[in-house]
Amino acid sequence: MAVNFYAAIPLMAVLAIIQTAILPRFPIAGVEPQLLFLVALAWGLLRGLDEGLVWAFIAGIWVDLFSLTPVGLSSLAFMAGVAAPILLQPMLPPRRLPVTALLAALGTLIYLLLYVIALGLLGHGLSAVGLAGLLPIVLLHAILVLPIYYVVHQLLRVLQPRRVEF
Repeated sequence: MAVNFYAAIPLMAVLAIIQTAILPRFPIAGVEPQLLFLVALAWGLLRGLDEGLVWAFIAGIWVDLFSLTPVGLSSLAFMAGVAAPILLQPMLPPRRLPVTALLAALGTLIYLLLYVIALGLLGHGLSAVGLAGLLPIVLLHAILVLPIYYVVHQLLRVLQPRRVEF
């Protein structure tokens, strides 16, 4: 797991720069996807709870460094949004694309609700327009997780090929 931890830091740093510098200029259906959350979720779905939580924590720290929210808030929300689908995954059919999309939607919903509640408790005002924008993000993440899941899966196949014994 140590190698994956060290790979997560620079990868999430690059994704955080893309998230803050490029994605706001090209919104999809009027919303910006949380690229770091989707990568952490895909990694966790493929590698398990421990690595998923580490990647979600690192992703959240990078997101908080580029935003005005308190440091650690995104990490907490990301970790909850990644943990729930990973814990639910063994109860669902394995390796099905609709299942992956459903888990991404569930994880995104949990992450967003926890994030919004925490911001409200910390005194940050939220508008009805902001809350109405949550559903499009959930739907967008359910779609975008599929190519990200495939890319992460291929990356893992290259980085950690299976051993073949004769």
